[in-house]
Amino acid sequence: MRPLVAVRRAVAFDPGFVGRDALFWPLARAAGTLGPHGDFPPVQELARVFEGDPPVRFVPSGPRRRRGAPVDVRSLYDARITIERAVPTRPGCWHDLMNALVWGTFPRAKLALHTRQHRLIAARIEADARALPPRSPELDALALLDEGGVVVLATDAAEVRASLRTGRAGQLRERVESGAVDAMVFGHAIYESLALGVKPAVVAALVLERACEAVDVARQADDALASALDDGENLSSPRELARVDVSEVRPGPRGSRSWHRMSHGSPRVAYSTRWSEPCDVFDET
Repeated sequence: MRPLVAVRRAVAFDPGFVGRDALFWPLARAAGTLGPHGDFPPVQELARVFEGDPPVRFVPSGPRRRRGAPVDVRSLYDARITIERAVPTRPGCWHDLMNALVWGTFPRAKLALHTRQHRLIAARIEADARALPPRSPELDALALLDEGGVVVLATDAAEVRASLRTGRAGQLRERVESGAVDAMVFGHAIYESLALGVKPAVVAALVLERACEAVDVARQADDALASALDDGENLSSPRELARVDVSEVRPGPRGSRSWHRMSHGSPRVAYSTRWSEPCDVFDET
């Protein structure tokens, strides 16, 4: 059994997971909409994470394609999101719960990301294909952002981008603490790792321009990231993201206030005795 699968099986649902780590601050509003739960929220209730009309719906995931079976492009994960506006979601799964919360927090960016992935994947699959082709560097970059991405908003994005690529430890933390940048986790695999209490497999930062001081910095990040994803010139390779340590992605003053309100004001309910399902990460690209 793979180590992460064993951890997933061992970690029961915790309704107070948001209060365990300040890095959850962007998800505080979305998590609060689900109310107190003693177990994983049902898939049909996850639409509540959105403000306003949901751009997608969460549906129970079906069986995975058998190895060697013909590839139906329209049935692939990104295609279902793009064409049907349906996000296949596994019940009782930390990974998919975190994905739903990221959807609720960054809806424009998530839709732009999966739309772009669908377009790239569909263009690479031949009519009689029975296997998915290897991912291109562009698809690698998009997958890295989706699973292990951190968004950094900076007034001088080019300078911050060049600085982070030097790999000097502590520099992102210094910039966040000084207020020079806003940094927040986007990748749902990072959030899953925080919920499970394990170190994220990979953390990579994408630096974007911070146009102005915004009251809702998460919404500003959503808009900036959606625009970057819509621009086909960005994210052509994983080299455009800078590897960082998750411990440096601490919330600034605004993020700290959001997390404090959620972690200290949310109702507490008893822990579930049911553990997370041993779900694997979708990898259809």
